[in-house]
Amino acid sequence: MDILDQLRTVYGDQIRFVWRDYPVVTILSPKAAEAGQCANEQGKFWEFHNAVYDNDRTIEASDLKAYAVKIGLNMSQFNQCVSSRRYRDRVNAEQEEAFSYGFNAVPFFLVNNPLVIGPQSLAYFVNLIDPLLAAKK
Repeated sequence: MDILDQLRTVYGDQIRFVWRDYPVVTILSPKAAEAGQCANEQGKFWEFHNAVYDNDRTIEASDLKAYAVKIGLNMSQFNQCVSSRRYRDRVNAEQEEAFSYGFNAVPFFLVNNPLVIGPQSLAYFVNLIDPLLAAKK
C-alpha cells in the first residue's frame, strides 16, 4: 500500500489531496502527465496513476494506452484526448509553478505549506497532520 492509500486509510475525508503535475523524470513525462489528465476525464486518474507507478513508470505511448485499456477507459475518448494535447498548457503551467517555488525533486508534498521532499513514512506525515487537525477542533 503506497503512502497516499495509507493516509486515506488513516484520515479518510479529514484530509484532501490536490494533485499537480511535475513531469520532470524523463522527456516522456509531460505526455504521461497529459494522459493522466485524460484518464481523469473518465474519473480514473488514480487508477491510471497507480498503473504507471506499478509498472516502474514505463511511459512510452504504447504503455500509456495499455494502462488505459487495463483500467477500462473508453479508448476512443482517451486516444482523442491524448492526440489533441488539450492538457499540454495545464501540465506546462503546473510544472512552471513548481519551478517558481524552487522544487527540484519528486515526489514533493505541501502539507498546509510545510514542504516535504522525497518519499516519507506514514509516521512522518502523521506527525505533520495530527497537530493541524487538532488545531481545527
